[in-house]
Amino acid sequence: MVSFAPTDSFHRRAVDEPRPWASISNDIQEDFDEITRQIRALQSSQDELSSSIRNLQVRAARIQNQKAAVSRIPSDVLSMIFEECRHLNPQWSGVLFVLRQSPIEVRLSHVSSHWREVALTSPSLWSSIHYPFAHKEGSLIEYLKRSDRSLLDVYIGPWREHPQIEHVLTNIILPHLPRFRQLVLDAVSRETLASLLATFRNVSAPALTRLRVMCRGPMSTAGPIASAKLFTKGAPLLSDVRLDSVAVILPKTQANTLHFYSPPGPPLPLSREKLFRAVSAFPSLRRLHVKSAIELNSATLVPPICLPLLSELVVHGLAVSTGIRMFDVISTPNIESLYLVDMNCSAISAIHRFMTQSYPKAFQSLRTLRYIRCEFSEDVDIHFLRATPDISELLIPVDKTNYLIRMLVNSDKQAAIHGCAPLWPKLRTVTLHTPGYYCAQVAGAGGVPDDEPSPTMNLLQELVTGRKMLGRPLSKLCFKGPNAGPFANEFHWGLNRVKEFVPIEVVFCQIPALLQDGGQEYDWAIIAEAYGLQLRQFLQQVQGMRQQLASILPPNFSFEPLRRRVGSPA
Repeated sequence: MVSFAPTDSFHRRAVDEPRPWASISNDIQEDFDEITRQIRALQSSQDELSSSIRNLQVRAARIQNQKAAVSRIPSDVLSMIFEECRHLNPQWSGVLFVLRQSPIEVRLSHVSSHWREVALTSPSLWSSIHYPFAHKEGSLIEYLKRSDRSLLDVYIGPWREHPQIEHVLTNIILPHLPRFRQLVLDAVSRETLASLLATFRNVSAPALTRLRVMCRGPMSTAGPIASAKLFTKGAPLLSDVRLDSVAVILPKTQANTLHFYSPPGPPLPLSREKLFRAVSAFPSLRRLHVKSAIELNSATLVPPICLPLLSELVVHGLAVSTGIRMFDVISTPNIESLYLVDMNCSAISAIHRFMTQSYPKAFQSLRTLRYIRCEFSEDVDIHFLRATPDISELLIPVDKTNYLIRMLVNSDKQAAIHGCAPLWPKLRTVTLHTPGYYCAQVAGAGGVPDDEPSPTMNLLQELVTGRKMLGRPLSKLCFKGPNAGPFANEFHWGLNRVKEFVPIEVVFCQIPALLQDGGQEYDWAIIAEAYGLQLRQFLQQVQGMRQQLASILPPNFSFEPLRRRVGSPA
């Protein structure tokens, strides 16, 4: 223990000049204040040093980043890379949305100051608007501001009646309608669809080129969806229109593509009168896809829709499921490509009969004929081949009957006997959709038979050899489907036996990939449908979780805070 020896001065002060306790307390307080000031001064110096160190570290990091190759990419090239990233990045993911994952354009702008500057000065990067689920009011305003004067791709929906949504649509989105390049209207019911379409009735869309109207919700009432007029003040650049069983009446337009889709669930047929009014707005139509049912009877007499410039027509079995004959509804004298999808033998026979009876006034320009998952009857009329003389490309499914190919082979044999040109003399390309099974007897892997090829392969070989004998050889034979390989191997084996040759193309793909042969393309409309499908699946999952939790949560529990967190309307 350290002892303290008092000095003489201390004794004198303690004896001769005793100090009061208040004076001693003041001295202690002054010492404490002085120490506190010194601590604060040192802390301030430490903060300044830390700030200086951080600034120097930032400068060093920037200098180091400038040495990297990615930092020397020119701004215009970087802007193009950002644009590609935006197109490749999925536009919707429910999990990322719940986790508040920022869109790709926002994440790109948070990498570095240079990247942020490039991103903020690239208006096209902010040109995709998805309201109300992806963009709320605040971010919507910011996107519209950053997009500057660039054209906009707008997705509105799934649309529910809600005052706040209607306010934003009317006061924030609609003023930018002159900049719309693409518009997707997605409703959840017949009533909300009518409300949404009414918003775009008495307006003009001078830059709009693509329009998609979807109604993918439960229908409370049966019957056709009511028609509606859109853009009565004009949409002069509109070129591509896709509709869900709703007759949207547009002003006269130069659009060349029109699709009618059938929404999921019971078919909602289009009335012939409304279909006539809708299609009549497209005098320059070149591509028409009809996948929606059409009513058989009409209360008024409706003339056929004349489409003299139409070159491609895709008709699905659902369109004629009511018993209607498609060519009683539309007149297409100069059609070049006809795709028939998912049709039974009676529908196919009816179309063949009409084409035969129309000879020689129509179908003389038909070059491409495709049958996708269609059935044929044995009463195929040979006059059908005579009525379509310019066929150069044929797509047909391989089945056990192959009535059409058999009739073509028999007509070639008759032509060889009489020394005349065959029917379909310009036929050069034949594509065969192979089924999901392979029934030939094989000795080993690869589809090589034990001794003789199957009747189907014999028929195809006769077609190839017969065409060659008549001086009209096929330029290509394509096998396409999940079992294209075994079919092609057996066919090639049979050709080698007879010492014949024809160029063969083998395309291995699953049944969904064959949809492209039926006119379906991976384009902007498919992307919009995928977005809406994912969004609906997510909302259904949220609704299911809500119903499950309702039984265990207290009666006064409110989902409103969760709804605000997710950002979905009530």
